[in-house]
Amino acid sequence: MESQNLLIRYDNTTIIEDLSLSIPKGKITVFVGANGCGKSTLLRSFCRLLKPQGGDIFLLDNNIHSLSSKRIAQQLAILPQGPIAPEG
Repeated sequence: MESQNLLIRYDNTTIIEDLSLSIPKGKITVFVGANGCGKSTLLRSFCRLLKPQGGDIFLLDNNIHSLSSKRIAQQLAILPQGPIAPEG
């Protein structure tokens, strides 16, 4: 999974700006940071639960927003700590 120039905002507050990263397949990756720094927001965008305002997210070398939900479910899973509220 990879992101390029990711931009995520809630209303007028920028949470993540110009983030490019690559998560290696088959490896354990850990996000560490203070409460409220954007870890969960990043994961929500990677799981297509939150649409970024800019940049791209790729899974299997395809933009995640062009893949079917079935294809994503075959490659990606999320286990949240609490209920996931829909975006909106």
